[in-house]
Amino acid sequence: MKSVGIIGAGKIGGSLLSRLAEGGEYDLGVSDVHRDRLARFAERYGVFTTTSNDELAERSEIVIIAVKPWDVPVVLSEVYSAFHADGRAAVSVAAGVTIEDISRRLPNGTPVVRVMPNVCAAIGLGSAVITANPSGRAVLPDVMRIFESVGDVIELPERLFDAATALHGSGPAYVALFADALIQAGVREGIPRDIARRLVSQTVQGTAVLLKEKSPHQVRDEVMTPGGTTAAAFAAMEKSGFVAAIYDGIGAATERARRLAE
Repeated sequence: MKSVGIIGAGKIGGSLLSRLAEGGEYDLGVSDVHRDRLARFAERYGVFTTTSNDELAERSEIVIIAVKPWDVPVVLSEVYSAFHADGRAAVSVAAGVTIEDISRRLPNGTPVVRVMPNVCAAIGLGSAVITANPSGRAVLPDVMRIFESVGDVIELPERLFDAATALHGSGPAYVALFADALIQAGVREGIPRDIARRLVSQTVQGTAVLLKEKSPHQVRDEVMTPGGTTAAAFAAMEKSGFVAAIYDGIGAATERARRLAE
């Protein structure tokens, strides 16, 4: 049974820990500065818990660093000595922190894997992109299997990670913003808020399923009758710059991702 340690029991780290614990395939441990979080995981899943990142790294073959980008340097300094052991791998889910940034803070030759997941991991429907340095490619299949417990995993060149962070990492928030706008628009037209929310939630859920089977263009064309209500809505949205706003938003988020670790 491979030992996996997760540093940080927040949204991503906590979701991953919960799913892995339910599967029972790994010897799990977690470290966090919040003792109440650790107590919950220890009580519910019986996993090893500690407030010491170094202690966790010493007992783990795969160390997943699930902290904010600006906290990564401190964490790496705390676990540095543990990576003198052969084969121990570092996995980071921090946005904007490159493999080069991580590698230069750990002993030479350390296997490093970078993963960018999203918060849909909490319900097992997340998506993630993954890549590794040359020594990290040996453990890449193991790390992919770990993150497949919370959703779809796709290998992607690191040069595209900032764009992927903007697209799918922040993506759930964009969808939520659009859903909220739809609800508000429905209320404006006289639909009770609880009914508008129910209609929109089911529409988003159903459309997500359709998009697994069909392209966005196919779904759009099946709904839009020439000269109909959907066509009128599209014309009005385009006039207001709907698509351009999305392009600008993804561009701004990509640029921000590039600067996160500075």
